[in-house]
Parts: sequence; C-alpha cells; structure tokens
Amino acid sequence: MTEPGNGSGPEGTAGAAMEAAVSQRAGTAVKSFASIESAQRRAPTRAGPSEGLLAGLRHHLLAGETHYPDRPGMGELRRRVGEALPDVGFPVREPDGVLITQGEGESLFATILGLGGGERAAIVARPGSRHQRLLDWMQVRVIEPGTDAASETEAAFRLIEYERGAAVPENGRAAGTPGLTQVHAIGDRLFGGPGEAAAAPADAIVIGSLDGLEGMHPFSLGFVAAPVDVRPRIAKWKQASSICSPAPSQRAALWALGIRP
Repeated sequence: MTEPGNGSGPEGTAGAAMEAAVSQRAGTAVKSFASIESAQRRAPTRAGPSEGLLAGLRHHLLAGETHYPDRPGMGELRRRVGEALPDVGFPVREPDGVLITQGEGESLFATILGLGGGERAAIVARPGSRHQRLLDWMQVRVIEPGTDAASETEAAFRLIEYERGAAVPENGRAAGTPGLTQVHAIGDRLFGGPGEAAAAPADAIVIGSLDGLEGMHPFSLGFVAAPVDVRPRIAKWKQASSICSPAPSQRAALWALGIRP
C-alpha cells in the first residue's frame, strides 16, 4: 500500500505549509515524547535485554536489516496489534488500519493532526490528562465533557483516557457527542491480559503503548489502530515527525510475541 508523506507532501499549498511547520518543530516534539514515555514506564529500573533478544536483533542486523522498515510498521506486528484489540474490548483492525509509533505520546500527536487538529484546535477530554504537557505544547484547547455542548461539536475528537489498573472510565461508556470521533488512549493494556469491554463504536480510534509486552525491555513502542480509510491521514504526520519507528524496537516486540529467527 502506498503511503502519503514520501517527500511530495500533502496536496495543496496550505497542506504543504502546515507539514513544513510541523517538520521544523518535530525535533522538540520527539524529545517531549521521549520524556513523557520514560516517565510512564511501569517500573523505574529493570534488567537489561535478555540474551535471546540480543541474539535475535543481531541476527536481523547481520542479515542486512539496517535501514527503514515499512513506514507504517512491520506487517506482522501490525497484524498482531490489530488482532489483539478485541482482548481489551475494541473492534479488530486489519494491518492497514494499524500504525506503529514511538509511544502513546507520538500516537496522540499524529492523531490530533491527522483528524484536523493542531494549534488552537479543541478536543473533548478530561483536564489534567497524562498527555497534558503535549496538549499544552501543541496549544490544543481541552473542553471538559458536558460543559460546552456547542464547542464539543466543533472539536477534532473526544479523548477517553484509561488510567493504569483502573476499569473503563465512566466517560468511556457514555454515548458522547453524536458524530464526534472517539479516541481511546489505553496506555499499556494491549497484550497485558484480558480487559473490560469498552463499548466503543465501530469507528473508534485506539492509541496506546506496547509496554504490556513482557520481554521487549528496554525497547518501547506505541500504536494507532483506526479504520483503514482514516489511518493514512494519521500516518503522514507520524512520517513528518520521525519517518518510521526503529526496526530493532519492532523486532523486539515481535520477539516478545514469540516470533524468533
């Protein structure tokens, strides 16, 4: 599948100017993602990578895997992510609906832009999100659910954030504003064990991290899972910020899922 954002830029002068502006700020953004994701790791210290994982990575590097992988993510990893979603209460997604990112922070960043947000845009969300620093940096306005019905209809989407170890948030069960896309930020729940059903609509977008995978430490990744026709709009902003997620990190995730050389 051909991916947008391969150097030609989005169609139209306005789109090209926006992409250029985002690209100029991408270095700062990626540093912010790294800081946020590091603070969200489940444990402050852990042992280094296993010998088996290092041997697997060495195998792929010596086999010539030293450049960019598929830009949306390795096909097998995207397939595994899409198929695991029903285990935590969301619709299954085919590989073309999944994007592999550096972490949940980058997933949210690309999703905001892909859904038409950006500076001075608005989203419906609870104030004090774990990604509040990112939202502040992007100058995104947060509208608390139920406080401003008129503004809610103009928002880019509704962010439903899940806390670690907690059940589905109450605002995740509600019908919400009709026609407003739901983005469920589930943290490290994927591959972390069966979850409570979220009653998410069929067009819901799910973002999160792969830190629920045992065995890929110290590597870390995130993902976006969306309808197939929506994912390319998000993917072009991921590519504008960091091209693609590192091949060794993706191989570490696949190794943790039992896919070995």
